[in-house]
Amino acid sequence: MLRSLLRRFCYTANTIRYRVEWPRLREAFAKVPAAQTLFDGGAGSGEFLRRALAAGSAKSVVALEFDAANFFRLEQNLGNEPRARLIRGSLLDVPLDDESMDMVMSTQVIEHIEDHDKAASELCRVLKPGGHALITVPHPPEPFPNDGHFREGYTEEELAALFTPHGLTPLHTDYFLTRSTTDRMLRVDGLPGHGVFLPVAFIDAETHLTAAQRREGTPFGIRGWCVRFQN
Repeated sequence: MLRSLLRRFCYTANTIRYRVEWPRLREAFAKVPAAQTLFDGGAGSGEFLRRALAAGSAKSVVALEFDAANFFRLEQNLGNEPRARLIRGSLLDVPLDDESMDMVMSTQVIEHIEDHDKAASELCRVLKPGGHALITVPHPPEPFPNDGHFREGYTEEELAALFTPHGLTPLHTDYFLTRSTTDRMLRVDGLPGHGVFLPVAFIDAETHLTAAQRREGTPFGIRGWCVRFQN
């Protein structure tokens, strides 16, 4: 309860992910049938998977996470969830059978991987023919340096070019974040109340913009649906 209240009223490190990106993911899930099994490549804390289960967007989930600290949080979040399978491993070598997942997702992960072509290949390998892939990445240029990124992000064309050679075709592309939001994040980072009492509304005013309004602005984050070609 306390964590929920803090997310609602205070700006924390995950405000953008849970208050700005999640509504866009929820809209995306609503566009396709619920998955029997949803795979998340780079699941982090598993919060998006927890919400997907709660929303009925998937009947079961498989969470892959490489980072030890993130995997610890993943275990705390989904370790007691009987519908979740947790795997500590790399997106470059996913320990799952070919064509075993009904849906795959990867949110804000691909830009962190040097061999992004291999990561894209693995996501597509485990996806069943006719299955859907949900990918989110930053849109360049980045407004601040990020040592954890091998690239600033992807344009719509670059994202499509990364996945289409592996058998996916783009269905829908949208933006979940605008530059003005990230600019406010940067300003808030320098204030003494950061993470303590600053209202989240100060930074996530774009949460309820329409898709057209987000596209007309200066976009930052891309959300893309793809579908795997039938064999």
